Amino acid sequence: MFVRRLTTIAAGAAAAVLLTSTAASAHFCYFSNPNPNGDAGRAGSQGFVSFGVIAAAEGFCPAGAQVLADAVGVTTSTLINAHGVMAGPTGGNKAISHLDFAALEAAIPAALAACE
Repeated sequence: MFVRRLTTIAAGAAAAVLLTSTAASAHFCYFSNPNPNGDAGRAGSQGFVSFGVIAAAEGFCPAGAQVLADAVGVTTSTLINAHGVMAGPTGGNKAISHLDFAALEAAIPAALAACE
């Protein structure tokens, strides 16, 4: 029991560091209200990855990924620009948003619990 709890805590700490450290270089931007045709094109590109794929790459199960997505106000299918920075929202442009890493970090314990 203690080893499993320690493993869960270590995994959560590693995920928090990894998810927040990569944010400094990419900001993890996404389109707030995407055009379906635009999303279809972005889905086939190398620059965009769905939130669910990113969460799975960090070791979260689908239920945990959903907890994280809910916490930051996206869906697991929201396409995230994980390779660069998009402009906005400046001058009233609300089309581009950035993941809320404070909310994401706060949701990690619940996401890990959902994966147990």
